[in-house]
Amino acid sequence: MSNDMGKIRVMPGAASGAHYGLSRRDLMKSAAALGLAAGFGGLLLPGAARADEPKKGGQLRAGILGATTNTNDPALRQDEFGVMAAYTTFNHLVELNPDKTIKPELAESWEAKPGATEWVFNIRKGVEFHNGKTLTADDVIYSINRHRGEKSQSGAKSLMAAIADIKKLDANQILVTLKSPNADFPYNFTGDHMAITPDGFEDWMKPVGTGGYKQTSFEPGVRATWTHNANYWKPGRAHVEEVEFLVLNDTQARIAALQSGQIDALGLVDPAAVEMLKGNAGVQVVNSSGGQFWSYAMNCKKGPFTDPNLRQAMKYAIDRQKILDIVLRGNGKIGNDHPLAQTDPMFDASLAQNPYDPEKAKFFLKKAGMDSFKIELNTSDATFANSANVGQLYRQAALPAGITIDVVRQPADGYWDQVWLNVDKPLTTGVWMGRPTADMIMSMVYASTAPWNESFWSNAKFDELLVQARGELDAGKRKQMYGELQGLIHGDSGHVVPVFADFIDAYSPRVKGLVPTPSWYLMGARFTERVWLEG
Repeated sequence: MSNDMGKIRVMPGAASGAHYGLSRRDLMKSAAALGLAAGFGGLLLPGAARADEPKKGGQLRAGILGATTNTNDPALRQDEFGVMAAYTTFNHLVELNPDKTIKPELAESWEAKPGATEWVFNIRKGVEFHNGKTLTADDVIYSINRHRGEKSQSGAKSLMAAIADIKKLDANQILVTLKSPNADFPYNFTGDHMAITPDGFEDWMKPVGTGGYKQTSFEPGVRATWTHNANYWKPGRAHVEEVEFLVLNDTQARIAALQSGQIDALGLVDPAAVEMLKGNAGVQVVNSSGGQFWSYAMNCKKGPFTDPNLRQAMKYAIDRQKILDIVLRGNGKIGNDHPLAQTDPMFDASLAQNPYDPEKAKFFLKKAGMDSFKIELNTSDATFANSANVGQLYRQAALPAGITIDVVRQPADGYWDQVWLNVDKPLTTGVWMGRPTADMIMSMVYASTAPWNESFWSNAKFDELLVQARGELDAGKRKQMYGELQGLIHGDSGHVVPVFADFIDAYSPRVKGLVPTPSWYLMGARFTERVWLEG
């Protein structure tokens, strides 16, 4: 990529490097800066498997969290199954690398005109969908427009709302005009929601993409299978012949399935099982430290948490260190009630840590006009393993402050579409995998109009500043703005963020090509395309 007199340009095969003087080398200097680490059963070291020559064939089986409401529509997915299925079936315009830089995928190159409000994307030629149709600009425009408009229910709606217009320049080129500047705009196309489908496609029981695998069966909440795409356009990818996802929601059942050889891969490994698995020569454990955070969402729209004092009381009533030590077993970092990890280039280290302080929680409780307070916490292992146990730790820590938290464990099946984002639930549990940029996670979770604003928080100053930061091309000013945004979330929002949890995956010994990836479980959800099998 070249930085050409105010024009951002990505050449074919190049990774994004600098945006108007913003050096990605400054933002992400190395894998070590991301906190990457890996521990494997036996003596396997990170990257060692990559020295082997990739082999073709075999069946890759994975234990995946899912529900009877599972969908193949990446715009509407709400759980792990949808994420993994999206990267198995589809491609995207832009691909996120393991080190969180980006490179071309179905867009072979792109460039921004001065001001970063107009972006030209050159669509890769010669790519075929699973049904034999050749990829064109019309398919890309249709796929993007699915996430736009008032009626859209897509998880990427807030990101695509920045688009003012899309024009087809020719059969393989589009012009995207934004409502305001965005120096990081190509990153918005890396997410699983932004899968590219044929123009007009709607048959989600039989999805058609350009990805490495064609789906051959789909039983929502049970299993799904894929077979290798013989016409796949990417060299050196999609090595296995068959892929199978088995929906396994029980934490112990998933681990047992791996140990017995029923499956070859699983994400969301219970931290309590890590040491045991690392001591098992028949299991490989990959640990990646990234932006995943757990959340407690207080409903700011309805009920008691409309009072900001009560929100503050809840933030001081949680013992974060105890959760990190007891539940995560040290596999993570302390959170500070905002979404940016310490490894994020926009992280504000000057922001004071919200400590565990029952007396201060009492102080804010009294400011809310209460001597004591009782609230119901709806939680589920659909969010993270042992979520109910973490809820009990929250309950124990809050009692000295006069706050009683009744932990209600909801079933995994149905949690995301019946409990989460339910405006009648005052307090719910969530989990967020982070995003490649600060703007993406803030736009998807904290903006007033964000479809996944789980605490229903609305702050006009935040909304205005978020748009300004998105278009600020001066690195210093931009980081200052994101620091202020973190402060607004930290001090006012309905989010309690106790910890950042490492991504922990486990694989059978026959899975090769493993690389720690801090963007999501199972190699950034791209494991089906990147690994190969032996034996």
